[in-house]
Amino acid sequence: MRTDPRPRDGRSRPRWRLPGLLAAALAASAALVLTVPSWTPAPPPQVATAASATAAGSAATPAPPTSAPAPAGTPAPVGPATVAPAGPAVPGPSLPVVTGADGTPVARPATGALFDGPADDPGDHFCSGSVVESATGDLVVTAAHCVADGDGTPARTGMSFAPGYDDGTAPFGYWTVTAAAVPPGWLESGDPDSDVAFLTVSRPDGPPIQQVTGAYRIAFGAPGTDGDDTPVTAVGYNDGDDDATTVSGTAGTLDEDQWQLDQPGLDQGASGGPWLTGPDDSEILAVTGGYQQGGDSPDVSYGADLGPAAQAAYRSAGGTD
Repeated sequence: MRTDPRPRDGRSRPRWRLPGLLAAALAASAALVLTVPSWTPAPPPQVATAASATAAGSAATPAPPTSAPAPAGTPAPVGPATVAPAGPAVPGPSLPVVTGADGTPVARPATGALFDGPADDPGDHFCSGSVVESATGDLVVTAAHCVADGDGTPARTGMSFAPGYDDGTAPFGYWTVTAAAVPPGWLESGDPDSDVAFLTVSRPDGPPIQQVTGAYRIAFGAPGTDGDDTPVTAVGYNDGDDDATTVSGTAGTLDEDQWQLDQPGLDQGASGGPWLTGPDDSEILAVTGGYQQGGDSPDVSYGADLGPAAQAAYRSAGGTD
């Protein structure tokens, strides 16, 4: 049995990676009528620092930054700071503004690195992942080949996830992977069209990770027509790097089940990293993986379309859509 928990292929270490407001002003005896949307804005944003969280001995524990309410029965988070959405309140997902120990904002707190050891001894990072919206608030999406070999053996757990990993530090600490939901197509035969996994992560005596980092929405069933061009920002932690690598470009489709991004930069370790799209890069179109487990050259990357198989795995892990 292999002692190294990681697969031998792919962009994990073993191979190359990747209202408006409608207002009608009616002048009649100095009267003004204004129609506004029915949703209620969130409170003004506050900023938490990783340093203050560290001083308290735990990661920052904010109010939920996404539009979904916290699960019933979840205790109110406590801690030295609160993280709230940045900018004007808008319906839909939102991500917090968090600064590192040096006062520099963490660019993408909901994206992080997957490490091969447990939270108390994480070891090296070998894949990437992102926190995604869920009712339970504890899901991370990555590539299936990061946690399963595709030969009928069960998916692995016990590794750890460091959201917002930046400059070689984990501003929110490490979260243990306790479960993995992988589509049968990958688990049983390594089908590249099913190269996605949803990990359940936890941390003792802390709120769900989504309350700490915010979360992305998943663009399930995005169009997969040959020649379709979609602007994306792809993010991943190349093997051995202390910071995330970010590349932007136009993703096309290799076929109806695979996306392709002809931009250099993503290398070993970038597997499972998000391809962000939508307003303010708030949605995940794909994760690096799929064909050639993400690509065998750092000049081009691939990602499996997040279709029915991915959606079924997401639901089985506790996600709702």
